[in-house]
Amino acid sequence: MKKTKILFVKYHEAADQQPLSQKAAEKLGIFPSLALAQLAAWVRQHGYPVGLIDLHAENLQPRDAAQRFADEKPDIVALTAKTLGWPAVIEIAQVVRQACPKAIIVCGGPQMSIYPRESLTWDCFDIAVVGDGEDTFLDICDHVESGSELDKIPGTLFRRSTGEIDQNPTRAASKDIDKYPIPAWDLLPMDRYHCLTLLKPFATMVTTRGCPWHCGYCSQVYSDKLKFRAPTLVVDEMEYLVKTYGVKEIVMFDETFTIGKKRMRTLSEEILRRNLKVNFNIRARVDTVDREVLTWLKKAGLRSIHMGVEAGTDRVLKIMNKQITREQTEEAFRIAREVGLETRGYFMVGYYDTTPADVEEMIKFSAGLGLDWASYSVATALPATDLYRIAQERGYVDGDFWRRYTINGGGPIPQLETETFTAERLRQYRTKAYLNFYMRPDLIRRKFSKSEGRAELMEMIGGATVLTEIVKSTVLKSIPSVGLGKWGTV
Repeated sequence: MKKTKILFVKYHEAADQQPLSQKAAEKLGIFPSLALAQLAAWVRQHGYPVGLIDLHAENLQPRDAAQRFADEKPDIVALTAKTLGWPAVIEIAQVVRQACPKAIIVCGGPQMSIYPRESLTWDCFDIAVVGDGEDTFLDICDHVESGSELDKIPGTLFRRSTGEIDQNPTRAASKDIDKYPIPAWDLLPMDRYHCLTLLKPFATMVTTRGCPWHCGYCSQVYSDKLKFRAPTLVVDEMEYLVKTYGVKEIVMFDETFTIGKKRMRTLSEEILRRNLKVNFNIRARVDTVDREVLTWLKKAGLRSIHMGVEAGTDRVLKIMNKQITREQTEEAFRIAREVGLETRGYFMVGYYDTTPADVEEMIKFSAGLGLDWASYSVATALPATDLYRIAQERGYVDGDFWRRYTINGGGPIPQLETETFTAERLRQYRTKAYLNFYMRPDLIRRKFSKSEGRAELMEMIGGATVLTEIVKSTVLKSIPSVGLGKWGTV
């Protein structure tokens, strides 16, 4: 065993749950951090002692965990950051810096791939990992173990004590993701993870990396080159989760699970060959599923399919660069229903160049698809997206808001306003969409007809709590100006 100890810390995700309150967000669910658990397994495989603290699962704020950080006596503390959660990650790093003054603080994740230099202006961070983290982070650990300098490691930016930041050459992502072990599930508080619509206990997995599509609102920043895990290794992990933790449902968090028809058949056949009894649910595109694929997956244990629809007209879908059609959406969900799958669709309110008529049509369209669940979001111009670029070009935002957000350590979360929609109007439309979908008598009857036990009843009660929060956020909250051009708070 090597002497360098690594502590992984997951931040509290309350900051990511806009516009819901923490109470409503907790109803929706708390999920494990696959990124940190994956890194922990990888460096542990190379002989490093590791620990992991999930602040979100334990409902701890960083200041309340300061003594635990100190007690771990880490040489390296590893954090991951999404942009919305950036202020929470800063707070963790500052607490760690006080509790463990000699520790090297490393941060990776999407935020570091978008604004690495700006992020390192915060002196609580030592080094940023850009892109896929496994090989770069292992390199960092090896340098610390050997006492080597950290300033020249490919795939990183390094902050010197003088404040000067060294940007090093990029590191090519590994083409072989099968070499990485399954996440270190033994480090995670499995009994604390839950979700409103999932069987418990549940776990999460990814079977691919990358995405070949470029939807205008998506901040997928790593690679459009797809990499697939071998189906046998995927089922190995599923089997491990079932046998070790009694997992009843597995959430496949691939950007698009159903890529490759032959792969889907091979995966399904491997699950059936092993007689593995576990439910799973997937994220897919409507143009990557057909009756044959969904029938295989259903036999193998697929319970629920989630697909992004976003708009109700082909015109708006084209603006979003979604590369699907309304007809494809109707066909995909019709097949999913007929195969016997639970269905969820995702929809967006307020994309640029949309009209009130477009939004009304989306609301009508979503209610007519026969879905079990629907989720509606207000368009947010996330960094590194076409939507954000357009927002800057058209003056919907004053310059690079997210860069300022990074340097300032936060600020009011922006919501897109255009010439057509105010922030308040968008919130009203989102609430209307939720009420129109979930208050339909036919849907209520269908859900009560499925409610055969306490779990189903609690799911319905939890859903009502979340819906109430969404309605309250529109009716009771004003939308103050934040002095950022045409942006308003969520």
